[in-house]
Amino acid sequence: MAAVPLATLGVAAAVAVAGAEAYWLCVPVAVLAGAVIRARGAATLLATFAVVAAATPALLDPGLGSLPPAILAVAVPGLSAAIARLVRERLEAGQESLQALARLDPLTGLCNRRALDDRLAYEVARHRRHGRRFALMMLDLNDFKAINERFGHSGGDELLRDVGLALRAAVREQDTVARLGGDEFCVLAPETDREEAMHLEERLRPAIRRATGGFEDLSGSVGYAIFPEDGANAPAIMAAADVAQAKDKRRARDESGRGLRPGGAKLLRVAVGTIPPRRCRPCGRGRRCAAWCFGGVAGRPRPSSVTGVRAERSGCS
Repeated sequence: MAAVPLATLGVAAAVAVAGAEAYWLCVPVAVLAGAVIRARGAATLLATFAVVAAATPALLDPGLGSLPPAILAVAVPGLSAAIARLVRERLEAGQESLQALARLDPLTGLCNRRALDDRLAYEVARHRRHGRRFALMMLDLNDFKAINERFGHSGGDELLRDVGLALRAAVREQDTVARLGGDEFCVLAPETDREEAMHLEERLRPAIRRATGGFEDLSGSVGYAIFPEDGANAPAIMAAADVAQAKDKRRARDESGRGLRPGGAKLLRVAVGTIPPRRCRPCGRGRRCAAWCFGGVAGRPRPSSVTGVRAERSGCS
């Protein structure tokens, strides 16, 4: 900021030595003020100071020559400073947008791993300072690979978005929901002890079931850890939550004894001509539902798109 007043004094000295022709040196000084000064009022004041300082020697000594017309003498430096200010503000807004996008998962709009790491480090320091507890919950979908194999990645992506929305709706406003990658999610719940974490788990499991409704063999595994009992720092608490989630996944596999088989999820197994005359909820095309959503092969529906996933999960018939 000190460079602008110094440059202004330099312009005044140049006008005093070289004459009024040096007046236009105030333009780059005004641009500098608009570009580097963060406060808009201060930038305007310094740009005005540069114009006045450049004109003063010629006004005091007519022998230095005549100044440009007043409208040009004011408009050119002023507009130049305003343009520089506008460019700066747009660049700053673009940088802020990029920084925000760098902390979001592009598929679900949830926080990504980078944002979660920053928030977790903050909560560890805050809860340690105040002697409080918080919960970190790890979640993933069992047999999610079978969904991608059957419906393609577009269908799997839609399911992940639905799960993200369901998790966000099931937690408190102060909780952080993040997608770590693939079908792995995480919930950071500040000011939460073990008993409250159990209640949170009881809300999250039904939320996952609702988001994956229609897929009988697709469920979620949930595990959580409590700070500081299960881990005294960010890596330790995440490792403990991972272990708890892996244990829950093994239990679910032992109970089910199988994965998502080719006939596991409910398919709409009807021919095109036998569809009842009510409108299909996903596509709204009534009797053409199977032809549009499932490829139109009588008796052999082929869900190969996002719409097909929605139709299968909604149970249209």
